Amino acid sequence: MGSIETIVGLDGLLFEHFAKVFDDVFFLDVSKVFTSKLISGRCDNDKAYHMLPARFKVICPKKLSEVKSFLRSNDMVVVCSFSETWPDWWIHHYLRKYSIPLIYIYTHSLIANFQRKKSYFNDFRTKLKNLAAHTRRRFPSHDFLADVDTYFVSDKHKAEKKRHSSRYKEVVVTNSRFYDSLLVSNYKVSTDYVVFLDSMPPYHGEQIALGYRPIDRELYYKNLNALLDTISRILGKELVICLHPKYNDCNLKRDFGERKAVKYKTAEFVAQAELVLFHESSAVNNAIVYGKKVIQLVGERFDAFTKRSCEAYNKVFSFVTLDMFEWEESSIREILHGLKIDSEKYNYFLSNYIITSGQKDVPSFVQIADHISHKYGIPKKDGN
Repeated sequence: MGSIETIVGLDGLLFEHFAKVFDDVFFLDVSKVFTSKLISGRCDNDKAYHMLPARFKVICPKKLSEVKSFLRSNDMVVVCSFSETWPDWWIHHYLRKYSIPLIYIYTHSLIANFQRKKSYFNDFRTKLKNLAAHTRRRFPSHDFLADVDTYFVSDKHKAEKKRHSSRYKEVVVTNSRFYDSLLVSNYKVSTDYVVFLDSMPPYHGEQIALGYRPIDRELYYKNLNALLDTISRILGKELVICLHPKYNDCNLKRDFGERKAVKYKTAEFVAQAELVLFHESSAVNNAIVYGKKVIQLVGERFDAFTKRSCEAYNKVFSFVTLDMFEWEESSIREILHGLKIDSEKYNYFLSNYIITSGQKDVPSFVQIADHISHKYGIPKKDGN
């Protein structure tokens, strides 16, 4: 089972909408049923509980008998936030035993699977996966897991795969969680800025863990800042750097000088961008949704990790690329003059990963609540 705080934080809009439209909503936290740290993880979930809308009734049983009593005494459906791994199989057992419909919600909008460097770490990880696969073949998980009565998903390709599995009784394609946040935010759309999406190549922890040597910090920022300043000057637009959420602000002045930088406001500033620049970042989704021109900054001086990540995004979008280490102002002016949006690829991405249901301006949490209400006969409050 994942962090309850993370679950509540990621699905905040869904929780808020459920509390708004349904009378009886419960949050069942079974993490304290077992005392073993291996199974339940002794974390304090009070912060997560306070993040829930006030109408949610938090149920936190300490014994298995209390869980069974709760499941037996309520006519309910269960929206799943637990796993399919063995520590949670007991929950699936009781959902099956009491014939309680199970609902999965997977409304992420991920598109790229990056290649990883061949290393002893990855060889070891591959062997572990093979061992786990062998174990699953001997003890099939579907023998222990409850069937999924309704599977809400925003990825059309994933939806098609699930439809071929007998375990998923109904698969419903909805819009993505990413699209929900944009609809709720309703940011001003303009062309006031040049926006750079930071992905921290000199500091990226994952590439270090996988055995790569990051690009030299001084070399990177010297070239990046010179390029960003040139593009900003040519277009006559203010530069805004949208920092990676994990960027250490203590390095800000050393890395970016006095240039304007913001954190946790990426969608807001991309909505107001004339041009978006990036290396590799899922935040570029914002540029696609808002129909912004994009240039991908690449270069031979990056390590293989960054190069492959950049290639993964370019394979999907075919963005115009610019070598940030080898450029002249005349070539930049030429690129900017001819820069256009590939509407066909933008629309493909939107229809397959963002607005996948085909219903514009409708959040996934509304689609999900409406479907649950209709299918399971759960009445919504007046006015909803």
